Amino acid sequence: MPDRVIVEVDEDLSDLIPGFLTHKRADVVTIFDANARRDYAEIGRIAHRIKGEGTSYGFETMTEMGRSLEQAAAVHDDGAVATLARQLLNYMDRLEIVYQPSQD
Repeated sequence: MPDRVIVEVDEDLSDLIPGFLTHKRADVVTIFDANARRDYAEIGRIAHRIKGEGTSYGFETMTEMGRSLEQAAAVHDDGAVATLARQLLNYMDRLEIVYQPSQD
């Protein structure tokens, strides 16, 4: 198995993270489909959402990938979109989440 990516997440989000990651995987499938149709507007919308949600859930790398996807969609770069979508899936496959106590 490739190297794990350890991400520390607030334990208050522990109930939300599995569903969040399931939705992000579905988003990547939609990105691949939209890329095949050259629907850059849809790719841009999804990428923008990934960019915003990543950091909210503690996944800064996901935010950066969303930003890159959004930029690739803006310039209609099919190859970059496909590469970035694969990288996002790979990132999620390698995630190891460590829940940290809240800092309240």
